[in-house]
Amino acid sequence: MLITGWLETADSWLKTNIPGAEWLALFGAAMILLVGVFLLVKLIIGLVRISGNVMNAVRAARAKASRAPGFRILMAHPEGASAGRTSKWLSSALSRNLPVFAFGAPFSLVAMGRLKGGLGSEPVARARKRMATADADLFVWASWHGKGERGLEVHGLSRGGGLSAADARLFTVALPGSRKAQTEDVARLAAYLIAKQLQPALSDPQAFRAEKIRDLANELESVLANELPVSQTLRSEIEADFCAAGVRVAEDLGELSALDKVIAMRRGHLGTATLTADTGRIIQAKLELGRALIVRAEKQFDQTVVKEAISHLAQAVEGLRGDPVIQRAQTASDALFKAQAMIESRKRFSLNFGS
Repeated sequence: MLITGWLETADSWLKTNIPGAEWLALFGAAMILLVGVFLLVKLIIGLVRISGNVMNAVRAARAKASRAPGFRILMAHPEGASAGRTSKWLSSALSRNLPVFAFGAPFSLVAMGRLKGGLGSEPVARARKRMATADADLFVWASWHGKGERGLEVHGLSRGGGLSAADARLFTVALPGSRKAQTEDVARLAAYLIAKQLQPALSDPQAFRAEKIRDLANELESVLANELPVSQTLRSEIEADFCAAGVRVAEDLGELSALDKVIAMRRGHLGTATLTADTGRIIQAKLELGRALIVRAEKQFDQTVVKEAISHLAQAVEGLRGDPVIQRAQTASDALFKAQAMIESRKRFSLNFGS
C-alpha cells in the first residue's frame, strides 16, 4: 500500500510540474514492452535452436541404429533465399542418380537441420560431430548465393577411403544457382561429383571392372552430349573422367564407340591449353591421347597416327620425370638395382675365387 501510494503521488507530481509527462510515461511503457518482446524473441530463438540440436542428435542416433545396408548420407537443409527448392532439387538428384554412379550400391539419405556458416570452422566442426554420431559416410550441406554458374555451393565431408569422421575430407562443388540451369543433366552431374567424393576410386578407371567403366563412360557421354550451364572448370573435370573411362574401355574391351570423341576432346584441350594451365591435366591429356591413338592405330594402322601418339607419350613421360613422387620412386628403384647388383657380384666372386 505504501508503494502504491508513493507511485500515485509521484505520478501526480510529474503531471503537475513536468509538461508532457503523460508522453514520457507512455514512452517508458513502450520501452518496457519492446524489451519484453525482445527477450521473448530471444527466448523463442534459443528454444528453437536447442530443439533443433536435439532433433539433429535424435536423427543421427536413429540413422546409426538403422540396419539398412550401404552408404549412409546426411544432408542438411540448405541456406539461402531458395532453400526449399534447392533442398528438393538436390535430394531428388541424389535419390534418382546416385545409384547409377555408385554401380547400384545401396544408400540411405537422412535429412538434417540447417547448417549455417558455409565452410567456417564452427559449422565444419558441427558437421564432423553429426557424422560421428550417425556413423555416416558422407555429410552434405549447401548454400544458395545467386543465379550464376557458381550460385549453388554444395559443401561436404567424405569418409571415402576409410577415413574417420575427424579426418573426413572436405570438398565443395559449385553448381548453377538458376532454376532454369538446374536441368536433369546438371542433376546427374551433381550426383556423379558427389559419388566421386563417396567413392574416390571413381577417378581411377583401373579400380573397377571394364564393364562397369563402360557403363560409367556411357553415362558421362550422355551428360556431355548437351550444353551444360556450368563452369568450364567443372566441364573439364567431367570431360577428363569420360576420356579416362573411354580409353580403358577401348583398351580392355575393344569397344571404340567413344574413342573418336576422346581423341577430339583431348586434341581440343591441348590446343587451347596455355602456359598457365594445370601441368598435371596437360600431362594426363597427353597420356590419354597417346593411348587412344595407339588403340586406333591397332585397328587401322596409320603411321602418322602412331608418330603423333609417340610424340604425346614421350612428352608426358618427360613431364612425369619432374614429379617428386616419380623422382622418389626412381631413386628407390636405382638403390634397389644397386643392392641386387652387389649381391650378384658377390655371388660371382664366391664362385670364381671362393674356396
